[in-house]
Amino acid sequence: MESVNLNDPFLVAKKHLLELTRRLPSGTVPIQVIDDLSSAYPNWPIWPDVALADLVGPPNRRLKELDLRWLHRFRATTGLLGWLSAQLGGPIGGPSALSLIVERAPLFGYRGWGAISAGGSCRILQTADTPIAVNLPRIDDQVSVAAWLDASVEGTDWTSIEKTVQQMSSGELLHRAKLLGMPLAVVGETKPSLGSKELPRREVDFSRSPVVVDLSSMWAGPLCSWYLMRSGAKVIKIESVLRPDGTRKGSSAFHRRLNQGKEVVTLDFADTKDIEQLRNIIRGADIVIEGSRPRALEQLGIAAEEEVARGAIWCSITGYGRDSDPQRVGFGDDAAAGANLVAEVGNSLWFIGDAIADPITGATAAVLVMGHWLDHLSGLLDVGLSPTAALYSQGVPPLGRTF
Repeated sequence: MESVNLNDPFLVAKKHLLELTRRLPSGTVPIQVIDDLSSAYPNWPIWPDVALADLVGPPNRRLKELDLRWLHRFRATTGLLGWLSAQLGGPIGGPSALSLIVERAPLFGYRGWGAISAGGSCRILQTADTPIAVNLPRIDDQVSVAAWLDASVEGTDWTSIEKTVQQMSSGELLHRAKLLGMPLAVVGETKPSLGSKELPRREVDFSRSPVVVDLSSMWAGPLCSWYLMRSGAKVIKIESVLRPDGTRKGSSAFHRRLNQGKEVVTLDFADTKDIEQLRNIIRGADIVIEGSRPRALEQLGIAAEEEVARGAIWCSITGYGRDSDPQRVGFGDDAAAGANLVAEVGNSLWFIGDAIADPITGATAAVLVMGHWLDHLSGLLDVGLSPTAALYSQGVPPLGRTF
């Protein structure tokens, strides 16, 4: 499978599924199942689908075609999710790959703007060498712009930001962004990677309804726990009193889509009693999903390695990887750009979809967790938004052509 014919839908899907299931305990998914799933879509996805086309490129430019091999790989992933769900006693079907990618945008009124993300907070900018994707979704990110550029530039003045970064190297800009905790990626920097930390695994007798504690927020983590819930798990969603899930600020329909049916527990992480309650909830969990820097939880007396040692599945969803870059901040749009999951159209780079690394990573994380659940094995799963997105782009930006 090393020299796969990239023009053969079956071979592309099979190579992807083999790569994905390599992260699962050996024998979890039989090779016949992989062959059957790879045969499910004998043709490439059809372009343009209106919902996706509206999220690629500026309003005044239409693509004649776009390489959709990344979407074909994602279709294979959702097919595998359906199979795993059925083995666990859940529904066989589920949302399509395309629907997962485009479902949020109409609820928020988003559309594509080319080098500007659908949500408007992230932009692809040319530096003195390599393009970068800089994301300023939070007030703290905008306030940090002057220090990042070492210039009197406001975080909402994109014209000045664009002009200034043209005189600086991408490496310097990335280094400064990391120090300031700003989400930024050099386009194409991330290599495909997905895995689990090598820790001793324990065989665990999970009940029919394992308890999932979801400490994550926004999209990828909650989507992962949603898949587990529909397969029979009980999900306890933990929220901070001071920092509730960001989806509560946007579309209530989208928040319900991801979280309806989960038990919500709100805690004050500065209160010693609430911290002890959190520890007790986690100690009683079969599966933990979180998106924090490891140090943040360790300061609360919670260690992923200890939970795995007692028999839990711990899924860590971060921007660029728990082990490889644990302190680095990343969101769906900049993480996708770092993975080269952006459309290359002539001399332009355009965002694909809406924070596309989020739904792709959430669904992929669900595959890994459900595989371990099915095999009754504990494990520490390290799932980064950007490395996961790179599994689908394979580090090559999808090419597009305009009319």
